Amino acid sequence: MASHPEPAPAALSLRQLVQAPHRAGFFLGGGVLLLALLWWLLELAGRTFGISVSQLPPSFLHGQLMLGGFFPLFMLGFIYTAGPKWLGVAPPATRAWLAAIVPYALGSAGLLLATRFPVLWPIASIVQTLAWLWACLIWMGRIRASHAPDRKHAALILAAFALGAVALGLYAFVAITAQWQFIHYAETLLLWGMLLPVFLVVCHRMLPFFSANVLQPYQSWRPDWLLYMMVGGVWLHGLLNVLAVATYPVDVLLAAQLLYTSWRWQLRKSLHVPLLAMQHIAFLWAGLGMVLLVLETGPIASPLSGSGHAGLHALALGFMLSMLLAFVTRVTLGHSGRALVASRLTWTLFWLLQTLTLLRLLGEWLSALRIPLLLLAAGGIALVLALWSARHLPMYLQPRPDGKEG
Repeated sequence: MASHPEPAPAALSLRQLVQAPHRAGFFLGGGVLLLALLWWLLELAGRTFGISVSQLPPSFLHGQLMLGGFFPLFMLGFIYTAGPKWLGVAPPATRAWLAAIVPYALGSAGLLLATRFPVLWPIASIVQTLAWLWACLIWMGRIRASHAPDRKHAALILAAFALGAVALGLYAFVAITAQWQFIHYAETLLLWGMLLPVFLVVCHRMLPFFSANVLQPYQSWRPDWLLYMMVGGVWLHGLLNVLAVATYPVDVLLAAQLLYTSWRWQLRKSLHVPLLAMQHIAFLWAGLGMVLLVLETGPIASPLSGSGHAGLHALALGFMLSMLLAFVTRVTLGHSGRALVASRLTWTLFWLLQTLTLLRLLGEWLSALRIPLLLLAAGGIALVLALWSARHLPMYLQPRPDGKEG
């Protein structure tokens, strides 16, 4: 029997980006992510020769770019696509969400350019802040239009988004006034006020749901008190941090709660389904990151005692970046009409990211090998995300294989 040739892949078109918010948010977020990782790799490489590729303090820009450069774009892409379904309302108008996502991406690109042209730093920061304020108003409008009985996840995300707006405004203030002491407050608000809460809210909403669709038998467990304790805990940590008060009592409770939740959500049972397992493994890092923070900053001396940078990178790389890779893969496949199966490449890249995260943490503890480990981790993570992007970013420029819209 003659074999039929495989259909040619659909042509790529930028027009496809306006078909759904996740297309534009994920595509632009992926581009900023790759450029930010490349910039940081070059910066670390330059340090080995005693030079910097940046005209501004790179440690300040590192936090602003790695926290505020690309994560918010992915969040907008997801929440404007999935959120209206939670609320039982129409999605925001295309022109409305484009007016948030595109300017924010331009602001992120401006931050990258500001590493060489500092005059762009305040402009880019202001553009990001204004775009994010508009993004908040769009999401608030969807919540107000909803009559759904359960709007708690949406409301908590809006509250986190509002704290993110304050954080971005603080970055703009620093860029204009050079009041460097406020950088710490901006970073704290962005990480503990917005990013971690949004990730945890979405995990509470979606991870048991995804698991129940795949794992049988599976009893979904997501009580309301768990949601409020997770989000309240990270907000309280952020507040104590800003007030320069010890956070370890809260961190101990958060660590125990998050690790228990990972167990209740049946991490072990998920391991035979790679697409789901990636999300569960990433969530495990949330609890592990809090454990590391306790060991690093708590009152009991340990070999890991230090600044807390290992714990923060466990949260940023192990939890948030790993969850981004896992979750965006799941959403991309689901909303493009493709099979919900992680490819062997994606599964391999995910485990490479876990290994590189461990190397980054070792860089905090093995001072003699710090620079080589940081370089290896940065280069490896950039390569992993580049390979992942090469597979997934073109999907946002193609029509759905099943012919449906979205």
